[in-house]
Amino acid sequence: MDKSNIFVHIELSKLAESLTTSIPISKKHLKAQAGYFNIIPPKYFSDALSPEWQIITEEIKQKGPKIDQDGKVIASAVINTIDQMSEQECSNLVSRVINLREKVSKEFE
Repeated sequence: MDKSNIFVHIELSKLAESLTTSIPISKKHLKAQAGYFNIIPPKYFSDALSPEWQIITEEIKQKGPKIDQDGKVIASAVINTIDQMSEQECSNLVSRVINLREKVSKEFE
């Protein structure tokens, strides 16, 4: 069985450790750690888990960056999408990230 890269295990654990069932707190942490959705490439996950991360990262960027009237980016695609998430969407995202982290951890047991 192929395993995810140790980098994935460490960085995904850092991202997931601050996530909670409190949506306002989780939104705050997700926005503060938005970079993780860009720095952890799907290719570093095992073949079994890579598609799951790919879907999460695509969904977390679906709203695109927030642009002001002068055409300047004022919020990244990740932050803009998180800002527009409903409580249910945020809760689902948090669950998916935590579940993926657990699956990656099991690869290292």
